[in-house]
Amino acid sequence: MVQNLIERCLLLHMDRDQCIKALAEHARIRPIVTLTVWKELLKENKDFFQSYFRSLSPRPYAKRYVQRAPRFARRNQWR
Repeated sequence: MVQNLIERCLLLHMDRDQCIKALAEHARIRPIVTLTVWKELLKENKDFFQSYFRSLSPRPYAKRYVQRAPRFARRNQWR
């Protein structure tokens, strides 16, 4: 049951901490149980989780855009 709920969390693009919190709040599953099942899934499916974590991480170009946005705002302010 916990494995199925974790898989649902993965479909919703949750990370480990969000999944643990969601299962604790909504399914009343202890965090230690969720963490134990998560670790076993991680061991069994290393390639999947590498891809999954890569897809969750922010893109480098998005970070550059966010850093440049205030600079553009300042230029427009002085015009």
